[in-house]
Amino acid sequence: MSQDLTAPADTRTMRIVHNALRRDLNRARAVLTTAPYPHTDQRRALAEHLDWMMDFLHHHHSGEDAGLYPMVRRRNPDTIALLDDMDADHHRIEPGMDALRRAAGEYRESADARAAVVAAIDELARVLFPHLEREENEMMPAVAASITTAEWDAWTQEFNVGTRAKSDLAREGLWIMEGQNAEDQQLIAELVPPVPRWIILNVFSRGYRKAAFRRWWSADTSPWKLRVSASTTVTVPATPDQVWSVLADVTRTGEWSHECHTAAWLDGATHSAAGVRFVGSSKVGRYGWTRPCTITVSDPGRVFGYETAGPLAKDSTEWRFVLEPTDEGTKITQSFRILRLPIWYDRLIWLTTPAHRDRRPALRADLERLGALAAQGRPAPATVK
Repeated sequence: MSQDLTAPADTRTMRIVHNALRRDLNRARAVLTTAPYPHTDQRRALAEHLDWMMDFLHHHHSGEDAGLYPMVRRRNPDTIALLDDMDADHHRIEPGMDALRRAAGEYRESADARAAVVAAIDELARVLFPHLEREENEMMPAVAASITTAEWDAWTQEFNVGTRAKSDLAREGLWIMEGQNAEDQQLIAELVPPVPRWIILNVFSRGYRKAAFRRWWSADTSPWKLRVSASTTVTVPATPDQVWSVLADVTRTGEWSHECHTAAWLDGATHSAAGVRFVGSSKVGRYGWTRPCTITVSDPGRVFGYETAGPLAKDSTEWRFVLEPTDEGTKITQSFRILRLPIWYDRLIWLTTPAHRDRRPALRADLERLGALAAQGRPAPATVK
């Protein structure tokens, strides 16, 4: 059935685009405020994505200011006051966009700018989100009452498509569709003719998924069959200092770990400190492996973390233990996050080591053993800060 080009403009795509903006600003804030925070590769990808979003938002507002709203103003004098409000909103939003772009650029170069990015997102959301909501609830009905489908399509073609590269439009469309409900995804997809639509959904989507994983490092975009990350929490009847005395002495890891049977300090080290290295040897069933590890955080009685490095497979995993005092003793939260893992090695582990498909039950038992050892109260090792 052919589209009636004289019908009132269908403005549903505006809400869908707004959903994508809200989704990723909220998602970025969540990633930036939840430990463990983005690692180096993720940090850079996230910063670049935020910068891209600000370019997208600027282009989005420019298209409204230059094409859509002047057309509505000419057709419907009753919208003038509302259009003036929309224009004023755009001017109020622009400084927040610039501030987020600057903060994202600083964050790309240094993790120290993380808090500045969070503050910039909060300030932008404070002015942007109410504007988006009012535009959907008040402005878009006025647009539909003022222009036709043909005019809406012509505006879209001139200001949102134009002479832009097809690859850029494909990326943008996939970004808009990500996480939307099936009806909204279909609406966006059907804006593209069948053949290029198939190419976008089946070819370009592979690259988009990889890019999305680099910035979000989430299970829904992960290329791996193994869990990209997981955490386990146990409360044990020992103080944080008692737990630390066992946890920070890596030579005792074999006493409580279900698979790491031996660990030893490297480079002459004898104590836990950021930058110190140790080596751990593990075994599950018939399979054994050894990994050098580098301590990334060593905050006595509070946080212990390290990264593994696989020399042959180029794999790396980040491990983190957070200790919190409770009335019953200590709440221990152990988390891991895969940082690097070749696809072939992921599939090999999946096939040969089923225990690694979901490690949470075994890790929970590890923490319970760690707590039992800690409750015995051996003296804490010296720690170099």
